Amino acid sequence: MISFNLLIDILRSVRDSLLAYKLRSALTLLGVIIGVTVVVTVSSILTSLYASVARSIEDFSPNVVYFTKQNRWGPQFGEPTAEERARKDFTYENVLAVAALSSPLAVSPQKLRGFFGPIADQPRMSANGREAINPLVFGVWENYPDVVTVKIAAGRFFSETERRSRSKVIVIGAGLAKQLFQTTSPLEEEVKLDGVNYRVVGLLEDEGAEPGDRTAYIPYETLSQQFPGIKETILVVRSTPEKVDDVINEVTYTLRTQRNVPVEAPNNFGVTKAEAIFEIVNQVLTGIAAIVIPIALAGLLVGGVGVMNIMIVSVTERTSEIGIRRALGARKFDVLAQFLLEAVSLTSVGGVVGIGVGFLLAFITSRILNFSLTVPMWAVVTGLVTSAAVGVIA
Repeated sequence: MISFNLLIDILRSVRDSLLAYKLRSALTLLGVIIGVTVVVTVSSILTSLYASVARSIEDFSPNVVYFTKQNRWGPQFGEPTAEERARKDFTYENVLAVAALSSPLAVSPQKLRGFFGPIADQPRMSANGREAINPLVFGVWENYPDVVTVKIAAGRFFSETERRSRSKVIVIGAGLAKQLFQTTSPLEEEVKLDGVNYRVVGLLEDEGAEPGDRTAYIPYETLSQQFPGIKETILVVRSTPEKVDDVINEVTYTLRTQRNVPVEAPNNFGVTKAEAIFEIVNQVLTGIAAIVIPIALAGLLVGGVGVMNIMIVSVTERTSEIGIRRALGARKFDVLAQFLLEAVSLTSVGGVVGIGVGFLLAFITSRILNFSLTVPMWAVVTGLVTSAAVGVIA
């Protein structure tokens, strides 16, 4: 049994070793620190993103179905197939035909100027000499708040008359308002979107998360007029909970008829329920984890080899000390336990540092991408246990 005094002596020995051989200790622990940092950072970011998507879907688009040119809507790996790229975009006649159906609660077309990633061709939005960062500009109908949940903090959404007359009016997110107007109210002020002036008629509630903070809405016809190169239209359809499948069937039949799809042929468009985005996000996050986790394991392996080498050097340097302890009655188990605890303590220090660095990197990423950070407890425990296990194995 290891006494408390011996445990204190071992911890002091580890401290003295770290202080006496700073560079050697740092290089030894680097692999452990990198491995634990990657585990904590990646797990925190992926968990936070998944939670953010879950909240967004629950708040933003319950019982909503997206009809798209491609097979599915949402994040995904890889490029669309050649067959998907060759498909016709939805026409305005398709939109009107679906809007005329009786089963959906509400229907709106949607076009997007902007991207969800750091793409070069982002829209430029400015006011008062300030420029917004990566705005997402959606062209929609005036009933869009009836299709998905759009919370207006001040002002209003644009009207049918403004849409039909292609008015230059815009509803902006709280993040855009802060960037462009700081503490001043943006209502009835002008913003410039790719060189064209728009009047702000509404301000969205501050959701405190991407992408809502950088979202803006303008009339569908206005976006189509200003950006004729944007051809892809998404049909956003809302249903009652008990009629989602009926709505999908009716809209699908209408679009197949409109697009002259033969009876025996598959759909030449995609149908995605909002809930299915969970599956898509899971696939994306699983793919990222499959790439990153081996890197973390390699870092821990390198750290284990480093700890093994430093412990060999430590045992060699302290041969005389071991002999004296054995002569004074120390058992072989006591000596083994001392070096084992030194190795575990050394790697645990690396684990604690890795957890701290991982949390810091995840926090910085959450601030940059503007999402709420969630650090899973299992990642912290895994980091500590794994780093200690590396010391035992080494």
